[in-house]
Amino acid sequence: MTTQYRATLIGLCLAVSLSMLIGVASAGNILAVFPHFGFSHFKVVQPLLSELAQRGHHVTVISYVRNPLAAHLGNYEELLTADAAEDQTSSTINIVPLSEHTPTRSLIALLQEYHDLFSEGQKTCGTLYASGHVQTVLKRHQEKPYDLLLTEYFSTDCQLAIAKLLHLPIIGVSTCALMPYFYDRIDLPDTPAYIQSEFVGFAQPLNWSDRLLNFVQAKLLKFLYKVHSNRADKALIKHHLGIDIDVDEVARRQTAFILGNQHYSHLGSRPVTPQFLEVGGMHITSDAKKQLPPKIVEFLQQSKQGVIFISWGSMVRASSMDEDKMQAMVKVLQKQPLNVIWKWESDEVPHVDASKFLFVKWAPQLALLCQPQVKLFWAHAGLLGLTEALHCGKPLLMTPLYGDQFLNSLAAQDRGIGLLLEYEQINVETVREKLQQLSDPSYAERASKISQIFNQRERSPLETAIWSVEHVMQHGLFAAELLQSPGIELNWFIYHSLDTLVLLLALLLLLIVSWRALFQSQGKSQQQSQPRKRKPRKS
Repeated sequence: MTTQYRATLIGLCLAVSLSMLIGVASAGNILAVFPHFGFSHFKVVQPLLSELAQRGHHVTVISYVRNPLAAHLGNYEELLTADAAEDQTSSTINIVPLSEHTPTRSLIALLQEYHDLFSEGQKTCGTLYASGHVQTVLKRHQEKPYDLLLTEYFSTDCQLAIAKLLHLPIIGVSTCALMPYFYDRIDLPDTPAYIQSEFVGFAQPLNWSDRLLNFVQAKLLKFLYKVHSNRADKALIKHHLGIDIDVDEVARRQTAFILGNQHYSHLGSRPVTPQFLEVGGMHITSDAKKQLPPKIVEFLQQSKQGVIFISWGSMVRASSMDEDKMQAMVKVLQKQPLNVIWKWESDEVPHVDASKFLFVKWAPQLALLCQPQVKLFWAHAGLLGLTEALHCGKPLLMTPLYGDQFLNSLAAQDRGIGLLLEYEQINVETVREKLQQLSDPSYAERASKISQIFNQRERSPLETAIWSVEHVMQHGLFAAELLQSPGIELNWFIYHSLDTLVLLLALLLLLIVSWRALFQSQGKSQQQSQPRKRKPRKS
């Protein structure tokens, strides 16, 4: 072996060793807490958690839902709060039976939805603390400190006690449109004249009654969350940990970023702060476009005319719909030219022509939507399915059932890529009318154009999320401190400059009063200075 070759080999070995050492040194220790029971929520963050582990970071995940990739990731640990035998990855729960869907977005309906989310959040918190996993990570931190708390901002903040006790910066993930009560913690403008939260859903532009309800819900739900939900969180933490923690203050002080599962091409342009990052479509990865099952491939191949894909998500069983509505859909679908792939959870399926209909209990939605044979997606307008349709450039027929689905569907309709058909309005005439309208090529053309905007970004949504996590791990709470707006420290009176307005109004009022008094005094002076006219004597 020549001296030059030996020196080159040694140099190469040193370079590899150095790079490995740098990689080990830069590896972070991430604590992720996602205790909500919904698989669709966890599906948003699953690629982020998996990618962080693949990059060499140690990831400890407290979750209700299992990550199917966990077994293949050496430094990914799951601490499950659900029954180990429960698996939602290929099943559909019926959390919102179709007979109990929210028919309107009235204030009463919004308050009921808030209460339902509050109840679910408190149940989730109880399960989280009863699991013992919180105590486990608190002990582990003493031996190997965590660098960051990655968690969901949805219906509760009880998990933020961990960030307070361990002095961790927080990155919150909003898996749906951002809830109104999270705006203030990052000084995100809510501007009720046109910005809608998760709870509402109106066509743009908002009329006066829409703006009134939007204003009331934005302010009222913020107040309720702080004095009701956060107070309950505080009591639950006191019960389980024996300490008093103001979770609202923790959120404001320690939140570095909120990752929002949305994009302006769908929900519209809005003012944002540096702490809010749009990562809509983060769950869309090349791995998600897995091979289709053989029976679906065969059905697509025989569907030369194209296919309508019907799926109402993982939280609602379409097979639980009312008989009259199901029959109306079938009657119209049988007579229109496209074949139909229908996500249907029951073994008992409608009696239809098997060559025209394929009923499946589960389908790889992203892979199916991106197939050229799929011409239309009839969805419930959940953000996962809707962003996948945006990614694949497919027009939509949307039947929202609860939550942010009303907001999502109306935003898509405003952009000319789909039409809304409310569940209560489903009948032969309305289904036929909507399908006829959607056969207009303009919907497919608009969907294709918006798809290009949705997919063409400076960096991918997942890369944006990865950057935010690694940035905060590197700089800790200092990063959160620099990102925070001074506005979060101000009370509402000063924040809206009401003290200045009151002073200016007082000065204006004083000026008006002074001017009026001066005018009146001048008038009296003029009257007094004028000589009195004598009355003529009578002859």
